[in-house]
Amino acid sequence: MVSTPVGYRCPDCAGVKGLPTYQTPGGTLIKSVVVGALVAGAVGVLWGYYPNWQFYLALILGFGVAESMSWVANYKRGRDLQIAAIACILAGVAVSRVVIGMNHPILGIDDLLNNAMNPAVSRVFQMRLIPDIAFLILAGEIPFVRFR
Repeated sequence: MVSTPVGYRCPDCAGVKGLPTYQTPGGTLIKSVVVGALVAGAVGVLWGYYPNWQFYLALILGFGVAESMSWVANYKRGRDLQIAAIACILAGVAVSRVVIGMNHPILGIDDLLNNAMNPAVSRVFQMRLIPDIAFLILAGEIPFVRFR
């Protein structure tokens, strides 16, 4: 039995759907992921050229991806948008690390992939727990809360 506004009914007869705020159609979800990926890529490139601004760029990445995806999805919410936004943020951070590796005079992407635990490599590619990973968590927390 399912509780409905008019009483209890069987699940087949009730036909109760979830709230429309939490139902994102497939086409809208794809459009929002494309826009979120574009914003994340742009901020990732900017982050790669200005790595010392990581706190502010993490905020721009989190809010930029969350709000652009929300705007395209007509301000809907839900777990699917949360997961897509966090994936876009991770892609933006990956883009920033690639750009850092391309612009660094000594270290490259090979060093990041092969010697990530080296303190010099982790410092250059911003892979230290405090503050670098904390900024990444901050950027991911913004769309998590926004699409809740």
